[in-house]
Amino acid sequence: MSQSTQRLFVEVFPVQVNALPHLTAYRLLHNGAEASRAAVRTLGARLAITFAEMFGGTWVFTRGRIVTENAPNPVKLLATLQAVKAENARALREIDGIEEDFEWDAAPDALADYILRGPIATLEGAIRETLLKTVHSIRRTRTHREYRLRSWIVADAPALSISVISRLLYEPDLQAYAETLTDPQALIGLQVVDKISGSSGEIVKIAGQAQELRDRLLSLTENDAARALITEAPADHWVVRVLVGARELDYVTDALDLVIRPEDITQFDINRAQLEKALYIKPAAHAQLIKIVSDVLKDTNLISGAFSTDNAPQLFHHYLPEMPRVQFADERPRAFQPNKLFPDYAAGGDVIAPKLTHDTIRVAVINTLSETTADFLEAWRRTLERDHKLKLDVVRERNMRVITPVNLESAVRLLHKENADVFVVFLPDDADAGDDEGVNERYARAQIIGRGLPCLIITESAMNDAAAMPSISMGLKARAGFTPYTLVEPFPFADRVVGVNIIETARRLIGLVRVYKRDGALLDAVIAEADADDLDALFAALFMRSARAHLTRQRVVLHVDGRLSRAAARALGSIEDELNATFMPVEIIRAGVPRLYAVNKGIEPPAWGSAFRLSDSEAFVQASNTSVQPLHIRCEPPLTIEQAVASVLTFTLFHYGAGFGVSRPSKFPVTIQGGEALEQGITRGVFPTDQPVRAAFWL
Repeated sequence: MSQSTQRLFVEVFPVQVNALPHLTAYRLLHNGAEASRAAVRTLGARLAITFAEMFGGTWVFTRGRIVTENAPNPVKLLATLQAVKAENARALREIDGIEEDFEWDAAPDALADYILRGPIATLEGAIRETLLKTVHSIRRTRTHREYRLRSWIVADAPALSISVISRLLYEPDLQAYAETLTDPQALIGLQVVDKISGSSGEIVKIAGQAQELRDRLLSLTENDAARALITEAPADHWVVRVLVGARELDYVTDALDLVIRPEDITQFDINRAQLEKALYIKPAAHAQLIKIVSDVLKDTNLISGAFSTDNAPQLFHHYLPEMPRVQFADERPRAFQPNKLFPDYAAGGDVIAPKLTHDTIRVAVINTLSETTADFLEAWRRTLERDHKLKLDVVRERNMRVITPVNLESAVRLLHKENADVFVVFLPDDADAGDDEGVNERYARAQIIGRGLPCLIITESAMNDAAAMPSISMGLKARAGFTPYTLVEPFPFADRVVGVNIIETARRLIGLVRVYKRDGALLDAVIAEADADDLDALFAALFMRSARAHLTRQRVVLHVDGRLSRAAARALGSIEDELNATFMPVEIIRAGVPRLYAVNKGIEPPAWGSAFRLSDSEAFVQASNTSVQPLHIRCEPPLTIEQAVASVLTFTLFHYGAGFGVSRPSKFPVTIQGGEALEQGITRGVFPTDQPVRAAFWL
């Protein structure tokens, strides 16, 4: 690790603690009845709202205390509580009284919560009005800017992050669009956003009409605004089922806005230049939007300037400044260099080669290009036979001239029956895809990987570039079970690196565990499922079957896709004891991470390995050269943050052909790669949980 030499800044701002008023904390006195933590939070939050209405000022329930800057007379406060109890006897039956906590010392997260839910809440109107000035209008659409604030602890002090999400919405809403359709089934697959909560998802079903489902919808919500929309919806308006995360929720169309995604622009007659102008997806534009919001908060002295290498150089670092060395079958060490990787591979060969029937790789081809792929496939076939002693068997090819989500899904369903080893998808170049992989590529991967099938994307420019052939061949072989290269110097702090994905549906838990040696070679992968409330059974199935032989008495770094719940941590602890192993969890969080920027001639993505370090166990880490969206890495002793980050960054180098001349590099380590596609496949019910893993389909 070294301190970064780039000029960096992050969307995180120190709280101006010295500018805060004197705060008083109150402890609720319980009468001995047992109450869950959730119940205590609910009661505390309810009383905080009541006291704010009665006494004025800001009242916040945080870390088990009600906190305010407007402390009333103690006798009056207690009398108010008793009056509220008399009116809400059942809800507040567990509360006997309230008293000031004279020993309360405001923790950093409590201070951040206070200003987030108090003083900043009063600025919402000013922030929204300022963001409205950045909106660009496009015919039949409106741009919606949604800002989000979140509290953090940075170097033991409170801080806030600011993010802005931009959406292009159909004008005026989903119901207006539905009225233009002759068949409501055309709504399926569109993305929508709840007008009230702001939560978004994809329409998966037409559930019925408002007249049939109104009573049931009303019984499921207590929100007054939502109830009004349901009540006022005309009888013949549609009710749609929306997949929001892992849950399916029903809405009247009047309650939803229609989101226009990049893949929808032809359907709504919008060109890409218009879309990008409206959504501001470039790093410099993102940073400008953050500045607009932060300036409002700075004017009230709530925060100071964003953390940067200018004002807090000690918090910015560059991990793995020297690339690890890898080796091919010839065992000659080489530094990992993307521009030399494929010639080295052509000369060195595979470290591990699986047993293939008749030395043949069977592929199913989806061609979305206007030109034929026949010449390329023939050249590829000759190259594989000459340089790799492998045969390429195209079991079936599907040409798709009109690229739509529906057509792509139809092609995947058709070719799935062919039992191919790898799906090969030819896509047009998408140079303006923004921070992440191209939209068409992402959707194709979701459709194929979501079915547990290996997928290789080949862009048009890669197909026409003879120099890309080694990378394409490596990508194909890796997805068919080959291992092109491994680390020369494996991690000294671990024996195994294991990826853990847990997806929860309404009734089931589905898990995927990927077991790698510390040098990057894949040992095993296990898929299992269990009842939604039985984590112990799920982890027993995942870790105690074939993976057991690889993990017993081993030091295991666990790459967890997302946050590790307390229940999951307890279940993993039991497995750890049974295996006599040492588990060292590393949480890899993809969503809601503040952006990290570099300043050079302009604002651009930081170098790979750049990081903003929050503490000894937490950092935002740049795992891609093409994105300003880092990963949020968290760990616990005995693993250090340096070791955790090294394990994550190093395992982003084992995508074998994905991202180096074929498509954009992934910022995720292979241990959790494809997690989003996996989740989508499970929620759609197409991911197989009853068959062994034959190859690394997640690459």
